[in-house]
Amino acid sequence: MIRELEIRDFVLVDQLVLSFDRGFGALTGETGAGKSILLDALTFALGARADAGWVRQGCRRAEVAVRFDWPKHPEAQALLAQWAIEPDGELVVRRVVDESGRSRGWIQGVAVTQGQLRAIGGLLADIHGQHAHHALLDPATQRRLLDRFAEAERDVEAVENAYRAWQQAKERVAAAVAAQVHGAEERERLAWWLSEWQ
Repeated sequence: MIRELEIRDFVLVDQLVLSFDRGFGALTGETGAGKSILLDALTFALGARADAGWVRQGCRRAEVAVRFDWPKHPEAQALLAQWAIEPDGELVVRRVVDESGRSRGWIQGVAVTQGQLRAIGGLLADIHGQHAHHALLDPATQRRLLDRFAEAERDVEAVENAYRAWQQAKERVAAAVAAQVHGAEERERLAWWLSEWQ
């Protein structure tokens, strides 16, 4: 869950810290009130393509930081562990873009790529906008939501581990069969040579 969104020098925003309470949150306002800027800032922090136009006029760079509760679902935890990012009470994602359009990102102070931000961002937030494609159309997301609703994450992990073990066993069996076939062919070849020499 998002706990705080901090924006500096992003489009028209000088500085803004927006805190969220637990539960459902909504951004409302008239056209032109700045809702889209907040969503653009969030999507930028979570791996969207950087744009020099997001830097407020007269500034050298724009910066967005987002604080989340530490993610509970296994896929996000596995990614963070893979990147050697240690568990903590919260997860801080930060990204900057300079006036040339070059961007840099960090998770828990560890430098990460745009692709890594996008990978973890898709697991941390699902942003829905008018006429926008969203993650609910993605079968992997549908399965993840269904598994979470059914409180079956541990079962899913057990099935994934069992499937991996099965695939590894199949590979070992295939390797053993191939070695046996190769051994039989080698014996036949050596037997033929011996018969030729006698």
